[in-house]
Amino acid sequence: MSGFAEPRAFERDRDLARVIRLFADLHAATPHPDYQHPGGMEWWLRRIVKDDFKVFIWDDGDDIAGFVIDDAGYVIPRTADRAVKSRLQLIAWAERSFRASGRTTLELAAADDEPELREALLARGYEGSGSVSVELVFDVRGEPQVPALPMGYRLATLEDLGDDSYVELHRAAWSTVKPSEYDRRLHDIVTSMPDFRRDMVPVVLAPDGTPVAYGIGWFDGRTRTVEIEPLGTHPAYRKLGLGRAIVRDIHHRSWACGARSVMVWGGHANVAATRLYTSSGMEPRRTVRDYRRAL
Repeated sequence: MSGFAEPRAFERDRDLARVIRLFADLHAATPHPDYQHPGGMEWWLRRIVKDDFKVFIWDDGDDIAGFVIDDAGYVIPRTADRAVKSRLQLIAWAERSFRASGRTTLELAAADDEPELREALLARGYEGSGSVSVELVFDVRGEPQVPALPMGYRLATLEDLGDDSYVELHRAAWSTVKPSEYDRRLHDIVTSMPDFRRDMVPVVLAPDGTPVAYGIGWFDGRTRTVEIEPLGTHPAYRKLGLGRAIVRDIHHRSWACGARSVMVWGGHANVAATRLYTSSGMEPRRTVRDYRRAL
C-alpha cells in the first residue's frame, strides 16, 4: 500500500481479531520484533467499549494495512509493512484529526532501539513525557521454581472461580488510588479474546477460600512467549509474598505450555512492582519511552 488516505471506523466483529493478528505478526517479525506483545494488547483492547477509546482502520484489500488506537489521547499507530515512513503517515493523520477536534496534545511511545522513529518524532516536535517502561524478562531454561505460599493459602485458577468473584478481586486490587473501571462487561471482553486461557489465570485463595491475588498470563504460540498483564493483590493481603507466588506460578505454567520466555512491563514510577518482578528472576531488556507533542 503506497499511501494512507482517510481511515474507516473500527467494526468490532470484523476487525478485532485482525488487529490482534497484526500485533502478533509484528511481534513475531525478525530481526526487529515489535515490543508490543499481542497478549498485552488483548488486555488493552478490553476498552473498545469505552467512549474515549477509538480505533481507526486502513484496509489493503482483505487485509489491514494499518490502524491507529486512540486511548484518551494516547495513540498506538501500527502498519503491516513495518516501515517508519508509513507509521509517520499515521501519526500525521492523528495529529490532524486531534487538531480538528480541538485537542491540544498527543502522546505515543517509541522504544530506545527504534532510533529512526525516535529521531523522526523529535524532529516533529515531540518531547519525552518522563514516562518510561522497561521490559522485564524471565528466560525459561528448565522447570521453574514452584511457588511457595503462607500456611493455609493455596493456588487455584479462574477455571475454579466464579467470574463475579474474580471481578470483585480485580476491582479491590486496583482501587487503591482511584476506583477501578473493571466490571463484568469489560471482563467478558477479556475472557473472549482469542489468546485468553482460564488455566493461565492463577488465583491465590486465603485459608477461608477468599480470592486474594491473581495474574493473567497471555501465551503467544508463534513466539512461544508469555506476557503477564495484569497482576494484583487485595490490599488487605499485601506483603505476604502472594504477588511473587503468582509471578512464579505463571513462570511454571508458561514452562508447561512450552514457552521460551515470560515478560512484563515495569513502570519506572512503580518501584514496588519492579522489585517484585526482578526478585522473581525477571531481568530488564528493552526500554520504551512516551513522547508528547503540543498541537
